Amino acid sequence: MDSIDELDMYEAERRLQLYNEYRDAATVFKYYIETELRAYLCNHQEVEPVLAGGAGAYFKVTMRDVWIYEAERINRFVPEVVVYSVNDVHVQVLKEEEA
Repeated sequence: MDSIDELDMYEAERRLQLYNEYRDAATVFKYYIETELRAYLCNHQEVEPVLAGGAGAYFKVTMRDVWIYEAERINRFVPEVVVYSVNDVHVQVLKEEEA
């Protein structure tokens, strides 16, 4: 195998590992938040539309108890994240597991 094939294999393994971690983490979070740049799992969220004068509007998204869907991060669990987005912000309530 040449180095390009090895790199492709490594990246595929990392993506699979991240997806498996996401699938496991999703069971303990209440919300799935998606912005243009990345996705988040969190237990508390607030999306605030902000008018920016004549320049339009943007969204301020505040999340607490957060897991960040990003492969390059060393620590994907963080206590709080604030994101500003001029594009759509998708918020989904995750189905709670029945006891």
